[in-house]
Amino acid sequence: MNRILEEKGGRVLAFGAHPDDLEVGAGGLLARLSHLGAEVTLAIVSVPNNPEQRKAEAKAAAAVLDANLWILNEEKPCRVEDIPMHELVRRMDTVIGDVRPDLVITHSANDLHWDHGLVNRATVSALRRTPCDLLAYLSSPEMNAQSRSLGNCFADISAYVDVKLEAIACHKSQLPKLDLESSRDLARAMGRISGYGYAECYEALRVRI
Repeated sequence: MNRILEEKGGRVLAFGAHPDDLEVGAGGLLARLSHLGAEVTLAIVSVPNNPEQRKAEAKAAAAVLDANLWILNEEKPCRVEDIPMHELVRRMDTVIGDVRPDLVITHSANDLHWDHGLVNRATVSALRRTPCDLLAYLSSPEMNAQSRSLGNCFADISAYVDVKLEAIACHKSQLPKLDLESSRDLARAMGRISGYGYAECYEALRVRI
């Protein structure tokens, strides 16, 4: 995994079911990869409510992470489960074809949020003919206490935890439900068990050696 996390340059594509999922689950790693020179693209699958405000918040967070932003379904508010799976995969195919990623980051299949699990299934299907590395994250740690997997690799985000929190804080409409200090505490806990100051954990679904 060190090659993925340390290699400079390259193209990174990260899928999130909703605005704020990526910042909560993978914001530290995305900030780190962008800083190391990777071209990072955030792909948000659906905006379930308050579309104009939430899209503006997503753009602000992408700017903090120095990332490009792609919203797959801008036509109207919807949940991921409202999108037929074949259509979701088709739209992901389009993004993947344009970005041509070296690394894809997506939701874990073990995530207890239904929409998050659907994004995992669609991502794996859309990558069926794309050679790239693939990592999965949990974006709702507090609701995944009973999840079967915390992850099997760690990303050192010690230098980027404040950027992660700044990106999360851009989602002002969601801050009543997002505890910034809990995100810091979780990163500190993951760092303690992995030997870093702060860390995020991931499942390695596909790694090219």
